[in-house]
Amino acid sequence: MNIYMHALNDFERNMVDITTGCVLSGGRSRRMGTDKALLSLGGKTLITTALEGFAGFHEILISAEDAERYAFLGVPVIPDERHGIGPLGGLISAIKATESMFVCFRPVDTPFVPPALHRLLASNCIGKDAAVPVFQNRTEPLLACIAKTALPVLQGLAVNGVFKTQEIFTHLDAEYVQLEVPELITLMGDPASYLVNANDPETFRTLERRHI
Repeated sequence: MNIYMHALNDFERNMVDITTGCVLSGGRSRRMGTDKALLSLGGKTLITTALEGFAGFHEILISAEDAERYAFLGVPVIPDERHGIGPLGGLISAIKATESMFVCFRPVDTPFVPPALHRLLASNCIGKDAAVPVFQNRTEPLLACIAKTALPVLQGLAVNGVFKTQEIFTHLDAEYVQLEVPELITLMGDPASYLVNANDPETFRTLERRHI
């Protein structure tokens, strides 16, 4: 058994009860022209698919402004305490809203991200402030797992105007998980395929064709 399978097993044994999953759905969907979270792909809304990615976690949250819009899901909706700072506001508010030691995040518009990635990142977050995936030398900050210990740093960055999520991990004790490792490709597939975002109608139509 390789180290990645060990990490997944460690999550199931030791981390389920101390890890929250949070779907980030606070964007305005300007490029899509409609609320992309409620678009249907493969017979499910994108937000339903995203929530299912955290199946087995002891707590699941949605980071969004409109609680009524997602009331039918029966999942707590956490609004940003501070507006105008982009996704960082969602990260901070979600971490503050839970008693869990770790919070794994997932954008609502990445329907093909494998659930195993969240468990792997959570296991790599032990003893760290964060675990963040990296693909083609670029971090994927909205798929990170972030520990409660990171909250004071994130709040300080927000106060000081450091809002870009690509930058926050340089201020944290972060574990960088390289998705291009052959064992991870075997385990979860090609990152170029599962990291694709449904940001606009053309891209969404491309994703629909993958389900035909």
